[in-house]
This record gives sequence, structure tokens and C-alpha cells, in this order.
Amino acid sequence: MCDAIASGGMATVHLARLMGPEGFSRTVAVKQLHPQFSRDPEFVAMFLDEARLASRVRHPNVVSPLDVISCPPELFMVMEYVHGASLSRLLKRAAPAAVSPRVAVAIIGQVLLGLHAAHEATGEGGEPLELVHRDISPQNIMVTNDGAARIVDFGIAKAKARSHQTDPGKLKGKLGYMAPEQVNLETVDRRADIFAVGVVLWELLAGRRLFSSDNPSASVQKLLHAEIALPSKLVPDLPPALDQVVLKALSRPPADRFQSARAMAEALDRAVTPCSMLELASWVESLVGEELEARSELVFDVESLDFDDFTLSMPQSAAFAQPVGVGTVAALGAGMEDGPASQKSLTALTAHRRASSRKGWLVPVTAGFAIAALVVWARTRRTPETVTAPVMAAHAALPAAPLMPTALAQEPTLDAAVHADPPSRPQGASTSEKPGLRKAGTQASASVRSKPVKDCDVPYVIDKNGVKRFKEVCF
Repeated sequence: MCDAIASGGMATVHLARLMGPEGFSRTVAVKQLHPQFSRDPEFVAMFLDEARLASRVRHPNVVSPLDVISCPPELFMVMEYVHGASLSRLLKRAAPAAVSPRVAVAIIGQVLLGLHAAHEATGEGGEPLELVHRDISPQNIMVTNDGAARIVDFGIAKAKARSHQTDPGKLKGKLGYMAPEQVNLETVDRRADIFAVGVVLWELLAGRRLFSSDNPSASVQKLLHAEIALPSKLVPDLPPALDQVVLKALSRPPADRFQSARAMAEALDRAVTPCSMLELASWVESLVGEELEARSELVFDVESLDFDDFTLSMPQSAAFAQPVGVGTVAALGAGMEDGPASQKSLTALTAHRRASSRKGWLVPVTAGFAIAALVVWARTRRTPETVTAPVMAAHAALPAAPLMPTALAQEPTLDAAVHADPPSRPQGASTSEKPGLRKAGTQASASVRSKPVKDCDVPYVIDKNGVKRFKEVCF
């Protein structure tokens, strides 16, 4: 886990790197539940339900989770990394101008297709989940730099198979985008999401909020009773067919709305020809191009980082649990507000990583020298110990290493050598050196008697501690 790139009421989203076997790696986003909620069974159940339900929606316009990691008391959801900006961020940058009808229809059309896939999702047994997002808003729509609109955050989604159910009398969602039946705490279905999409489309076309007020009670009154103006009354030259699609989606009785998200998408296509993905990508680039470029540099730094060296230079707990930096570059869904680009934080983080990469090689090199010195010291100080017959027999079959003069290759067999008298020593020489060699050879000889080999073809044995011991008779 690296930089935090977005934060909301329940969780923080981090840029992260997924490391796998054989050099596999992938840049991902990790949604981390805030500590105060990770100990609350209700919030944990909501978090796990979000991952379980979203994983059943398979569509390119929906951001799907890849994994859930539980490391008590922490809880993480690994998701696809989306290189783009939230629609709320794009609207702030575009204000006060309204969005082009072709761009608005292209974004909403993709959102509707993703919603239709969510509404039609089934469980593992094929049963309909009856999934309702209940929180469609500009904060939960991502538009990527390649012209794709994607839905995120199924945190408060309603489903028949959901383990955690909303308590009676508790309102969940963003007030300005709720359907009337949702505000009235009535039963909601997929048509509640269509109402929310209608609100977002109206705001894109008009360039302002629809049901907005500083007073929540006033917002509720507007939502339930206020007359909804035609977008073409506020922005000239909008096609009348587009007005009709917007008003039908915003019908207060659910029966008067489009009965499916796909039906609304088809009506939009007939009303206005949407722009291409290339045009949509250019629109995103014109609004948040600098922010996305800064994020690209951050992603490059993360992907080029030597994680082995970097984690060796940090305490283990910090390397796992703490973010490397807090450079909030842009938003990443999950109902989270965008943060301003932090070039200072990004520069400091990049300098730290580069310094770590330069210094990180000292750790393994120093450790290697220390281990080599320890092995040399052990070989000169420790006394050989008894070798078990299986180990001796296994190593007797290994090919010979050219560690001695050729003349020594014509020595007697191992069995004869271990029973023969030791080589004569000069008078006064110490006889205490390597006292365990003859004993080890004698015990091993019984198991290798049937397979005689040259004594010094394999001039060493391996003791029970795995240390190589050279035979005295070979020198």
C-alpha cells in the first residue's frame, strides 16, 4: 500500500501494488475501512456485502473487487485501479458551463449499461439478487482517461441476499439523488436507480444542482413536490427528445419511469447521438489532464520501486500497515471527495523512494558478507560430528569435485580407507585434529559397503547440521 488517493466517511482508498509469483505484478486500488468502523460488526458486514455483491456484477462499466483481505483489526478490499476522475470532480472543473449533450449522453449511456448488468446480476446458484445500488451520484461515477464511465461503491446497495439489512426508519444515500420512495422509506427496486440517473443527467445538461438546499427539510420538499424545469429552458438548443427522456426518468411515481436501465439507454441513443470514447477522453483530458499526469508519475514511481529493498529498509509493521505517503492526487470513487494535487508530497515521496533504491542494495550485500564470514569461522572452529548413514550414502553418489591432486584419485576404496591405519604423522605433530572423522566413516561404512567408491572421489561428508566436512585422508 502506498499513497492515499481518496478518502470518505467509511474508508480510505490507497494506490497499491499487487505482487504475485514469477514476477507477476499489478497496480491496484485498496479500500481500507477506517479503524473506528473495522471493529463495528455492522460496518464490517456492510463492507463484506459490498465486495460480495459487486463481485457478481461482470461488466466493463462497473469497477469490480479483486479480493478481500482480513488482517484483524484491519479490513481491506482490493479493487481495479481506475485511471480517471470522478464525475463530481469533472463538473467542478467544468463549472459554470454545462456539459455538451453528446458528452452527457455518452457518460450516462455507459452508466445505464453498467446499472442494467447490476440489476440483472444473479447469485452463485443462479437466483436473481435484485440488486439496487441506491447511491448513484457524480461522486460514484468515474470517467477514465480513455473515455469509459464506470460505477463504483456498492456500499449501501440493497439486495435480497444481503447479510446486513438496513434498519427500519434509517435513511441511506445522498439526499439530492434519492428517489421519492427511498425518501419515504418505502420499498425500492431498480427504478430508484433510474431516478438517480435522471437527476445526474439533468445536472449535466443544466450545469447546476437540481434538488439542492442548505436545509435538508427544504431539499426533501423540493424532491417530493417541486416542479422540475425542462433542461432546454435553462440551456438553449437542447433537443426536445432529450427533455422527454429526462422528465420520464424523473417521474415521481415509479410506474411512470423507464422500467429498466437498458430501456432508458436506448431512448437516449435515439434522442441524441453520443460522442465517441475518443471525444470523451479528450474532454476528460481538457479538464483534469494535469492531475492525471501527476497521478501517472506517481503510478510510475510505484511500479518502478524495488519492493524487496524498500521493505527491508522499513520496520515490518510500517511496511505492511502504514501508507508510504499521503499525496492526494485525485479521487477514486467509493463516494469519496476529490483532494487537491499535492506536488510537494509527491516530490518528497519520489525522492524518498529513489534514496531507498540507491541505499537498499547495501543491506543484502552486507548480510552476504556476514553469512560468508560466519560459515568460514564455523568450519575452522567447530568439531565434525557423526554423519548418519543415509546422508553419507546420498552424498557418496555425487560427482567428484576437482579439489585435490590427480595422484590422490588412486586411493583405496572408502571401506578400506576407513579401516586402515591413519596416515603417519611427523613426530611431534598433534593427533587431536579432527577426531570425529574416523568415527563418522566407520559408522557410515556398513551402509555403503555394497557400493565401493573411491575414498576421495567425494572428498567430504555432510554432518547432521548440514556443514560440509572434508576428509582428512584426502589431504
